[in-house]
Amino acid sequence: MQTIIWDHPVRLGVSGERCINGPQDALQYLSEVPQGGWFFERARNRCREALERGDDRGLSRKAFIGAAIESSFPILDDNIPT
Repeated sequence: MQTIIWDHPVRLGVSGERCINGPQDALQYLSEVPQGGWFFERARNRCREALERGDDRGLSRKAFIGAAIESSFPILDDNIPT
């Protein structure tokens, strides 16, 4: 697996206590929290694909943000796609 960093990290927590810098960090975080639904699975798949095959890293970031919203993780981020 390769190391991939997103252009903009995703900061989680009320004060941005946890910074998710890329797909590897996202997978680690998702493994630490209770499993969610469709977005959770999509985020895990997209992050794995980004690491294993070099798929679009932006898609893994968007999928992780979707999982965070679905699971009500507090997101402190100025760069959430609209």
